[in-house]
Amino acid sequence: MLRLAVITTAFAAALGAQITTTAYAQDSTRGNAGNFVPLGRLSTGLFAEGRSQILIPPQFLPVVNSMLVGIAASGSDSAHAPATITYASLKITVSPTTATSLSATFANNLPAPSVLLDVANLTLSYQSDSWTVIPFTTGFVYDGTSALVIDIQKVANAPADVTHVTVQSSNRTDLPRMINALGTAGSGAHLATTATVTTNFPLSMQLRWNGLFGTTVPTLKLKSDNLGNGNQFALGRTIDVTVQGAPGAVYVNQEGLSLFNPPHALPPVVGRYWVNGITLNVGTLPASGQSTLTQPIPANPALVGLHLVYQSLVAEGAALRFTNAADCILQS
Repeated sequence: MLRLAVITTAFAAALGAQITTTAYAQDSTRGNAGNFVPLGRLSTGLFAEGRSQILIPPQFLPVVNSMLVGIAASGSDSAHAPATITYASLKITVSPTTATSLSATFANNLPAPSVLLDVANLTLSYQSDSWTVIPFTTGFVYDGTSALVIDIQKVANAPADVTHVTVQSSNRTDLPRMINALGTAGSGAHLATTATVTTNFPLSMQLRWNGLFGTTVPTLKLKSDNLGNGNQFALGRTIDVTVQGAPGAVYVNQEGLSLFNPPHALPPVVGRYWVNGITLNVGTLPASGQSTLTQPIPANPALVGLHLVYQSLVAEGAALRFTNAADCILQS
């Protein structure tokens, strides 16, 4: 039976170091596709209530004893202008799982649920091309091996017209589909037991991590914004490869064409070795604890559909740890 500890955010603040972020599936906030159900609504009242579940595979998650302290989403109104929404209720539950896809029955996807946020009358402001942070009131310590299901139940008050970016612009048909139940105000859709839509692209998210016992969680994420209605990770553009960790830590970025399945253990390094690749670069993290390598994408049509995978090894003093893996698929 899977077991994960849950501790309060206050305890996390006392023990943790700086917050670092992973992105699912990419750190891009620009996209030509969105979804109203998880966190948005239309001013007409459509999507005022909803329940959504997103399954994040283990390769995209950090090392053991990393504590999840919040998420972030990118939203705006239909004209890509800033928008504010008040949630009459917002509940976010997380569960570890060994599943690789989601059942239409919500409860089946939460074998060990932990409620991390359950609030009323929460107002959040969203702005196009940026992340809006949703901090949890309770932290969740990750076991380093499981996939995670994030369950979002919301009732959004009027007036509002807000949608949020999904991973559709990055062509990630390989990722588990998000499932949703949706309805107007008073429909009870946020309490649904069964999803009515099981084929949506997942919500684009940042996951926010805090280290325990004075450590900083090493993470890696990718960004390649589209231009206008173009694709993310498109030929002739660039990929930002960003590693985060403790200031002064030494990092080694790696790139490959495939993930090890299963991943390897390489003691004394903490974490799992996912990427079968070559060394991109080596460096030392500055005072910000973040370093970005901008990698050009050649304008070669033969590269369309190429799967690129990345991971970093981070040395913080004597502690050696792998980041999560991150990947992308090149597009035209």
